[in-house]
Order: sequence, then structure tokens, then C-alpha cells
Amino acid sequence: MAAFREFFEQHEFVDFVLNEFDGQIQAKPWSAKKPEIIQMWSNLRQDAPIYLTPVSQNVPGKSGTYGEDGIRVTGSWPFIASVLGRMKDILAYENPQTKLRLIFRGVDQSRSANPDRQSFVFYVNLEERGRGKAGRPRKIGL
Repeated sequence: MAAFREFFEQHEFVDFVLNEFDGQIQAKPWSAKKPEIIQMWSNLRQDAPIYLTPVSQNVPGKSGTYGEDGIRVTGSWPFIASVLGRMKDILAYENPQTKLRLIFRGVDQSRSANPDRQSFVFYVNLEERGRGKAGRPRKIGL
């Protein structure tokens, strides 16, 4: 752990991660140990803004949002609500340039670790707003 502590103190963690994953193909993905994660996490500023980049569009051979910026929270409703309450800054990404891709649903209890408990899953990703379809706009409410 001393080696990681020395590394962490000499380099910005985010810069390391960005440089580490800048398109290089690695045989084994990088992974931190629990004590290293706790140290890194405890050193993060609580007032740091949340940086969320839009999901990549039209990447040949790729689908879904795996590896994209996003959040997945699973568990009971009180747990999910407490986590979302601390991430309200993300709501600012719902604006004329970007929109939030939101999914909130119940979990199939037959696949749950505790079938007697009602569990949920919440996902959020960011998309760029499209310019709309060509043609006449639909009349609303007539």
C-alpha cells in the first residue's frame, strides 16, 4: 500500500486514470485493492462537481452504455432515495443541450438475493439532445 500512497501523493488520480485508459490495449485491466480505494475515496473533495459526459453515439460494433459515464444504484427504495438525494447536481444536465437517460424499475424478486424484500434498480446516463426529425412538427393537444 505504501507504493500506491506514494504514487497517489505524487500524481493526480484522475489524470492517471485518464492516461491509463486513453485507448491503450492492456492484457489485464487495472484494479485497485480495497485499502487503496478507501484512501483515494477519503481524499476526494466533497464539493467537487460531478462530471458526466454524454453516451457515445453510433460507434460501430458497440451498443449499450457499458464503460460510459453513468450511475447504477440497486437496493431498497430508502437506500436509492438517500443516494439520489446526494446527487441532485446531476439534474442540471437536463437542459437544452443534453438530456438524462433515466431508468427506474423493480427487480425480479425470483432473481434477488433476498426474495422477501422488494428491490429496485436506478440507472442514469447522459445523452446529447438531437435536433429532432425532419418534417413538420406534430400538433400538441389539439
